[in-house]
Amino acid sequence: MRVELVSGLMERLRLSCHRAINRWRAGSELAGCSASELGRIAADVGVSGEELRRLHLRAFGPSELLPRRLQLLGVDPEFTRRAAPATFRDLARVCASCRATRRCARDLTAGDVQAGMDAYCPNGPTIDALTVRSDWRALN
Repeated sequence: MRVELVSGLMERLRLSCHRAINRWRAGSELAGCSASELGRIAADVGVSGEELRRLHLRAFGPSELLPRRLQLLGVDPEFTRRAAPATFRDLARVCASCRATRRCARDLTAGDVQAGMDAYCPNGPTIDALTVRSDWRALN
């Protein structure tokens, strides 16, 4: 029991350090961008340059939470990214601007994916549509 506790703690610490390093790298890269380059990157994501600078500071975001939520709901995130790139980009943009990222991370860690879909996830209706479409494809 004690070994599992220490192992889990070490894994959380490793992931936390990894996220902090990635945020620092992203911030350094954004700081080195010219205004026009930053504008192009932001336009690709569908946000303003200032919003892009704010989003990189979030502890969790679409690169972690969205694929995990989709996976738990039985939707393959990589397939969705390739089959419906505009939809996936929109999901990522909405997820990145969500204010419930910590709550989402807690729910997903606990395996309670449905709590977010019903209560606070702004992507809920779109993900529900993907889930229904995925279920329909499996039946045919």
